[in-house]
Amino acid sequence: KLSAQLTNEKAATFKNMVRKVVSKGTGDASPTSAESTEFRSDSSEASLKEEIPAKPTVYDPNLWYIHGNSYDLHEFVDKHPGGRMALLTGRGRDCTALFESYHPWNDKHRKILRAYGAAPPPPDPFYEEIKAGIREAFPEGCGSTKMRLHAKIGLAAAWSFMMWLFFVVATPLSSLLAGCLVATVATRMSHEGGHWQVSRKEWVNRLSLFLGFFIVGPSMCWYYQHVVSHHVSTNQDKDAEKDVDVEYIWIADKLPGWMKVLSLPGIFIGTVVEVGVKRMIVDLLIRGHVGGHKVDYRLGGILIEIPLWCFLHYMFGPSMLCYVCMWLTAGAIFVPCSQVAHVILYPDSDKHESWAKMQIAESVDFASESDFWFHVAFGLTTQIEHHLFPGIGHHCYDTCRKITRKVCAKHGVHHSDVSASAAFGALWTRLVAATPAALLM
Repeated sequence: KLSAQLTNEKAATFKNMVRKVVSKGTGDASPTSAESTEFRSDSSEASLKEEIPAKPTVYDPNLWYIHGNSYDLHEFVDKHPGGRMALLTGRGRDCTALFESYHPWNDKHRKILRAYGAAPPPPDPFYEEIKAGIREAFPEGCGSTKMRLHAKIGLAAAWSFMMWLFFVVATPLSSLLAGCLVATVATRMSHEGGHWQVSRKEWVNRLSLFLGFFIVGPSMCWYYQHVVSHHVSTNQDKDAEKDVDVEYIWIADKLPGWMKVLSLPGIFIGTVVEVGVKRMIVDLLIRGHVGGHKVDYRLGGILIEIPLWCFLHYMFGPSMLCYVCMWLTAGAIFVPCSQVAHVILYPDSDKHESWAKMQIAESVDFASESDFWFHVAFGLTTQIEHHLFPGIGHHCYDTCRKITRKVCAKHGVHHSDVSASAAFGALWTRLVAATPAALLM
């Protein structure tokens, strides 16, 4: 184990960041032990800040770890209002951020947790002040913020057209068009389904997640990459492999700008392959980890979904050329629109007083009042609010944005809200010059 750690540390020196600081056999890169881990914080505001101890240790795959304490929540799984899968997602890992960010409506989750072990620490007062504003703005609670009916009908119709183009027409031209719908329509379905935004019924969200990601890969590839890795550790990539969205930036930063510009088509295609087929084969099936998070093969029907996806694509999929065409146009839209809110700020990480402030500091709202960009960027022009409240529907984020900005202004916390031209200009500069967008700060 010691030699493995030393080898990783040497590699980290070469590429100026540490990746995969996990001793062989530890099962997870997270810092909590199987019993409990103390989070060293001087105030309740820092209660969500994750600190890395000297020695990585093992999580018990049957326990939940929240604020440094371990809990056995199996008796509560069938009682969980958000459904079984949402709760089981946190099993065997540190799920502190999931615990806090998906329960903005009241403090019942804290009271319930006390029945299964140690009482959680007082919540972050800054985060709680924003939550109070959200509760006031949406007095009917969780149900009133789910995806609206007309959005469900529109997305379902567009998804059906996309499937017809790709699997029935199945020409390079139709696949190029299908790729555009993969990025704008299917991404929104899988994204909002994975965050339990579509409905209060678990099966509706799971179906949306599955169908939305179907052309690209098994939906659990996206679920682990986005919900479990990216949302918990946004832009964090210092002491352990955390946010897989920034997994390869250190490589890109070493290349000259002209080479990166010429390689854009390859980046577009490669990104879609990365989040789908590569994630399935390498991370889910071979490594058993996604961004340092151990894969739980009991979750989400993953061992059924993977062979089913492979069988259906093998039997009914178009030619490889059609797949490449679809990857190209899907990536051309997905890559800039998904990364513009985070990559332009990377790597300013691990410098925040609380998890909520980290999400605000590591994200950017852009073109937040534009309907055009809302639809092109699959509903994610208000990434700050989405990261603070991932379970709230996209159509509510403009209201949430105004509340968040007000609280940030009160506490002197910078809230980035810029035009589309400023954001994409910063993304281009970040790509070519490998320079974080200080102009937005």
